[in-house]
Amino acid sequence: MNCLRANETKVYFLSVLVLFLFIQLDNISPAVENSNVQHYKMISSVEYTGKSQYSNRTETLFTINREKFADSEFRYVISGKDLNPSLTQESSPTVFSFILDKSTGCLSGTGQDMEFWAKVNNESVKSLEKVTKDNIGQTWKQSFSLSSIGKPLPDDLNFTLTAIELETEVIGRMIAVRALSEPFLVETNNGSISSRINAVYIFDPQIEDIYLSVSVFDGETNAYGFKETLRHEVATYRTDADGASVDLSGLNDEFEKFVKKVGLSKKKVKVDQKAPLPRWAQSEGLTASQAANICAAMACEGALNPVVTVSIPSARMVGMQSTGRIPSIGEFATADTVAGTLGKSVPGLRTMKIAVHPGFFHSLGAAHYGIGTAVAAGGVAIAGDNGSSSTHRRASPF
Repeated sequence: MNCLRANETKVYFLSVLVLFLFIQLDNISPAVENSNVQHYKMISSVEYTGKSQYSNRTETLFTINREKFADSEFRYVISGKDLNPSLTQESSPTVFSFILDKSTGCLSGTGQDMEFWAKVNNESVKSLEKVTKDNIGQTWKQSFSLSSIGKPLPDDLNFTLTAIELETEVIGRMIAVRALSEPFLVETNNGSISSRINAVYIFDPQIEDIYLSVSVFDGETNAYGFKETLRHEVATYRTDADGASVDLSGLNDEFEKFVKKVGLSKKKVKVDQKAPLPRWAQSEGLTASQAANICAAMACEGALNPVVTVSIPSARMVGMQSTGRIPSIGEFATADTVAGTLGKSVPGLRTMKIAVHPGFFHSLGAAHYGIGTAVAAGGVAIAGDNGSSSTHRRASPF
């Protein structure tokens, strides 16, 4: 009888233990189910030509950790390692986090240094109209209102979107979406920068995971009495933890023509007279570039999913590049163009001609250029690195 009671007691406690473990597993399973890690490599170049030249090109391996935060909110923690071969050890130029509400597409919890980019994202979400999933094989328009943010950003950005289906050998069916902007003006106190931004993204069929993205910003101005150009190219591609690219073999001529219209350059800027990036380019120019890049990414996605995991890191990295905080690969090794690096790194792009002549965008015409006064009333004139004066009405997020 005592043995029977002892056995019953053991069974009882065992049942309680199993029930307790089940409850605990049930409580933590949503976090495990909704948590994942992704890796991608970003190639970013900033180039300027005028009376002097500036060139900075970096490669960074990013790791994205996502976990469920609350209800429809997800926390993203993004860390990057600079891949400059000249550095004696790996560096971590950027670690940051934000919370994305997938029901609204809005960012929060960004910290003060990312507050401006969160505002651009959250204002752009309000303008999103078309759903990319419903427009495969079609071309449509998308406009973004940025008037509430103010200068130097334009009041509106207008894009023409096209989406096509692709078939790859390893991954299978994919969706490519391209955004080509109409010309827009970025204001400086001396005049305007005539600008365009183009982008292309390759998504999975659900348009949730990004496998490849390319974005090109091109700006010109005569506001300081001579021609100046500012160009920013950025590309990302999915990798494993060691930085080996996803295999996109099977992409055909249709995709080559599709991405070629984005305008990646065949050649690097030749630096004859090296100088820091001019103030207008570092401030107004690249601020507008990255804001437009966020809008282009959102337009391509056409949904409230996290393309910000690519566009927000781009904004952070280009800020470091513009001030030289990240040493350029080109200063220490024979650096290729962004297009050249993609061709060598990503299976499926190696035989493709995805770049065009550097002058692809340089046909907007002098009528787009605005020449203003040197100093605005009530402003403070700052001597630019190109010998010009620039008045800054808003602090650059860089």
